[in-house]
Amino acid sequence: MRNLWSDFCTILVSAALLLALVFAFIPASRNVPAHILWRNDQPPKGADAIVILMGDTVDRTPHAAELYKRGYAKKIVFVESEASKLVELGLKPLDGKVTYDYLTKFLNVPAADIIFNDTSRVASTLDESKAILRELEKNKFKNIILVTSWYHSSRALWTFQKANSAKIRVRIFPSPIPKKWYRREQEFLNVYNEYLKWPYNYVRFELLN
Repeated sequence: MRNLWSDFCTILVSAALLLALVFAFIPASRNVPAHILWRNDQPPKGADAIVILMGDTVDRTPHAAELYKRGYAKKIVFVESEASKLVELGLKPLDGKVTYDYLTKFLNVPAADIIFNDTSRVASTLDESKAILRELEKNKFKNIILVTSWYHSSRALWTFQKANSAKIRVRIFPSPIPKKWYRREQEFLNVYNEYLKWPYNYVRFELLN
């Protein structure tokens, strides 16, 4: 058993070193891990609503506002996320509230064009998708554009479609991929965290249901 574990570790380390060498000597290959995760449907203008998924507010909110102003949809929809310990202590606002203030106070999106369920407290992308779909059905929206961060786009769309029993038409238009995403520690971690989250979500939603 010990030899088997040793062989596995040797193979894993060797594969990591091989990848490092490929990335070092073939610069074009450095964007492959990000592009595998990226999904962009490049939808046409005229959707019923733009849906923002909570998370990276600074990345997602301006992108959604830009799409709104360019005529991709006349409404922006999102729901509130769960409260963290810092929120409970009054040291940090809720993500949805920050998104709402960002849109209305800094990005000049009229409050009348925002549908924000501030009573929900979603804890995962699946919970968020279900809560958003209820809002979409309530407003009789049939065609939406999903906005999230580039590294989250393929998993977000897959998860949203898992919850989409109403068969609302969903296209995704994430924030753009930075040309050298791997140079920023946070973006590097975001990409490889997605590779951990994909199998976890697949097992949870496909194999354990």
